[in-house]
Amino acid sequence: MYSYNHKFERAARARRAKAVFFTILFHILLIAGIAYGTGADLGHYTPEFVKTLLGMEEDGSATARVDVPKP
Repeated sequence: MYSYNHKFERAARARRAKAVFFTILFHILLIAGIAYGTGADLGHYTPEFVKTLLGMEEDGSATARVDVPKP
């Protein structure tokens, strides 16, 4: 009776994916703008697993300075 067109389903799926991407991007930019505008320490409020994903954790061995004698 009805012929179902998969083209509309694919288009709807693509629109939903774009909407989710732009929503997440907008919220990240909004939170970053508010944190930058207020001068808040973002590292203080960021969870540990997010710091690990972004590479923001403080690693003593990676940040240690080695004094090398210059000839």
